[in-house]
Amino acid sequence: MGSDIGDEDIGVLIVDDDFRVADIHRGFVEETDGFSVVSSVQTAEAARLACDELKPDLILLDIYLPDRPGTDLLATLRADRSVDCFVLTAARDITTVKRCLDLGALHYLIKPFRRDELTARLHDYRNWRRSWSTDELDQHDVDRMFHGVGRPSDDLPKGLSTETMELVVGVLSSTDEPLTADDVAQLTGISRVSVRRYLRHLTDEGRAVLSHDYGTPGRPRHRFALTG
Repeated sequence: MGSDIGDEDIGVLIVDDDFRVADIHRGFVEETDGFSVVSSVQTAEAARLACDELKPDLILLDIYLPDRPGTDLLATLRADRSVDCFVLTAARDITTVKRCLDLGALHYLIKPFRRDELTARLHDYRNWRRSWSTDELDQHDVDRMFHGVGRPSDDLPKGLSTETMELVVGVLSSTDEPLTADDVAQLTGISRVSVRRYLRHLTDEGRAVLSHDYGTPGRPRHRFALTG
């Protein structure tokens, strides 16, 4: 597939030996704007062939594959092809994590994980790819490139903290219902004014969506939910 940066959907290849897990991940990806699944395979060899034929932009790779470890496949793919990779696996030993980092994996998510965790990283990846679509860069673009998909922990607007952001995201992810700024303020103990700044940032980054509740008289109430 190999879509042009910033134009067509980002093509994703899912590699997981458990077809049920692969179907779940497919749903996560297909519910994320700007992404489409080009194929889902269960072995390293099938993944290699799919990369040759379909040329995906991004691979969601499990480590435990029946024919050879996902780390071996990642080494082969990174050496021979221009393809990015998120590792999605239950493996949590330091040797495997470091090996994936050395091989250039952009993210490493330990199973099981929440849908919003993958969605947020997909959005980061999409924004990271867009940084490469211009001939001239500003410092923010360069910082994003050198830090990979994940932005540096202090790369938040002035006055926002990582700890508070994690608290707001945790509250939004704890319910399936969209919340108002008042709801989030009450649940976090943070002032409504501060909460609105965090919610605005999440919305600007594509990590949250804003909807309008017209069910009560007067001005509509703004409600927020994590993307996906």
